[in-house]
Amino acid sequence: MNRNKKNPQDLSCVEGQKSPVSPLPVTPAIVVIVVIAVFISLIVTGMPVEAAGITVGTGGLLGIELVRRLVQMIPLRRTL
Repeated sequence: MNRNKKNPQDLSCVEGQKSPVSPLPVTPAIVVIVVIAVFISLIVTGMPVEAAGITVGTGGLLGIELVRRLVQMIPLRRTL
């Protein structure tokens, strides 16, 4: 048997570390659901799709900037 050639079956038999199945992170899932709900509610109330998309996108960008600025205001290490 030639050892230089790797058999695909040999590679599939190697056991690796088993990692636990991680569920979907809760916070990002909730954010996605809220954004979709806001987008759909804007469309249902009569706003054009393009305007609703721009509104949700702009709100998301402003929200990200707000969180970044708030995090910068909080000191990394608190002194007692």
